[in-house]
Amino acid sequence: APGPGRAGARLGRAGGHPAASAPVPAVRPTELAALDAREMALALPVPLVDSGDPNAGFLAGLLATAPGDLLGALRSAPADSAELRLRELRARLELGELAAAGGALADLEGRHPDDWRVVWARGVSSLATGDDEIAALSFDAIYDAFPGEPAPKLALGLCAEILGQLDNAAEYYRLVWITDPGFVSAAFGLARVQLAAGDRPGAVHTLESVPEASIHYTAARVAAVRARLRDRSPEEALLPDLAAAAAQVEALERFGLDAVRHERLSTEVLGSALDWVLSGSRGSDPGRTSLLGSQLDERGLRFGLERSYRVLARLAQRGEDRIELVERANRFRPRTWV
Repeated sequence: APGPGRAGARLGRAGGHPAASAPVPAVRPTELAALDAREMALALPVPLVDSGDPNAGFLAGLLATAPGDLLGALRSAPADSAELRLRELRARLELGELAAAGGALADLEGRHPDDWRVVWARGVSSLATGDDEIAALSFDAIYDAFPGEPAPKLALGLCAEILGQLDNAAEYYRLVWITDPGFVSAAFGLARVQLAAGDRPGAVHTLESVPEASIHYTAARVAAVRARLRDRSPEEALLPDLAAAAAQVEALERFGLDAVRHERLSTEVLGSALDWVLSGSRGSDPGRTSLLGSQLDERGLRFGLERSYRVLARLAQRGEDRIELVERANRFRPRTWV
């Protein structure tokens, strides 16, 4: 493998994951929904193309090509090379052709056994096919070669998370997020394992640490709202989190959150508040009388939920969705004489 200096120019950057997995209660550790290992593996950074490869220029013109079309285009490459085979392997993985991907990987390892990019590809391929321990060993070898690079730490964090090693996963994700905030995937990963370990406040803090300048700021704040409220017992002292979540929804609306996501978030906040009110719980802020423009009592919250569901019904694209949302609005509407 090349030295650490070269690795800094060779490893690409990772984008943010769309959203954190469904949060769990802070009062007890709970398993999260299983991650899609193949999807997560393909979201890892992609090594930059070696400019000295005979197909470098040819491959540069295929960056936006769909995987299915790419496989056909690769047949017209001017020469055989490691980069060509690496691109074929990735296309096979993206198409879900795991057997063919295994053959492509074996061919790569036979032709280029000492190329660090092939070791990285083995890690990604192994993770996508469920060979989690082989993936961890592969990424660990890359980490040994490039100890200062964030990408191997991010990959090792993902492996540890999938293997259920939450402490190790949190440490890797935290190292990446602290040293390079450009890797927003690390923030979402850290929040996931914090939630899985029962550290809800820590997960919210991590998600809210994504800076406003990031293109993933909105996704992180939406996840933070959900992390505050999902799987909470109405008997808990929810009012501070309800108030914070409502304030965040209002801030996101001013920030430009689209109407559909705004109303969906509103229904989550108002629904949690309604459960809290119906449980007979009382919060620590007796002066608060409203939430997202709705009176903080059963009648007011029901009207607020009805309003949000009717807005969602107007915005729905499919007729069956519109009917279902109108029915929900009617179920929440409080009984009146008119």
